[in-house]
Amino acid sequence: LMPGPDFPTGGIIVGREGIIDSYRTGRGRLIVRGRVDVEETRKGKENIVISEIPYMVNKTNFIETIAKCVQSGMIDGISDLRDESDREGMRIVVELQRDAD
Repeated sequence: LMPGPDFPTGGIIVGREGIIDSYRTGRGRLIVRGRVDVEETRKGKENIVISEIPYMVNKTNFIETIAKCVQSGMIDGISDLRDESDREGMRIVVELQRDAD
């Protein structure tokens, strides 16, 4: 196992090519995506929970962008958007409407 980058906001490195190039040449391009889980609430609704975002993505701007997309109608099916992050870690909750798909 070779050590890799440790991003402060977490994230998942997609693919191996960038990692191999980084170790081979000292330069490489990494594609990083966030970590997302779907949780079911006690009321039977589903929440999308974002626990990690790519490095250099500003959490506040990310949440504001989602909110603007919901307000403009680009995204539908969202009933609430909350930042529940604390000392334990990042937790952005996107609460879905019952009929959302």
